[in-house]
Amino acid sequence: MENKNPQEEIIDEEPIKITDASQHKAFHSKRFVDSETQAKEDKEKSSPRESEIKLKLSHAETSGVAISAVMLAYALSEGDTPLFFLSTALLIFLLRPLIGALAGKHNRAVQNALHSFSIVMFIGALVMLFL
Repeated sequence: MENKNPQEEIIDEEPIKITDASQHKAFHSKRFVDSETQAKEDKEKSSPRESEIKLKLSHAETSGVAISAVMLAYALSEGDTPLFFLSTALLIFLLRPLIGALAGKHNRAVQNALHSFSIVMFIGALVMLFL
């Protein structure tokens, strides 16, 4: 009699390979850079910084730019100095990738400078608010 129990049957197939979970692609935010993937891209490309230039804004960034522009216009019309500096800091922070792309090979340095400037301006606006 043949044994029809599937647990006892011997299957003559290749053994199943267990792979490392890090080899599978996973969802990451657009700001996340995987070190292994970046290392592979660096070997393939002549200039690794080309992939970092971002020329489009997301929907959230576009609406943030619109809101900060409205805040800036309101601050100018009402003479609200802390709101002016706050909205300018937000606008500079959100437009940083586009402004950095205009700088060419100095993209990273310009973006870092704008990032620092917008943080300092935001803190200054908070200090002005409470004085």
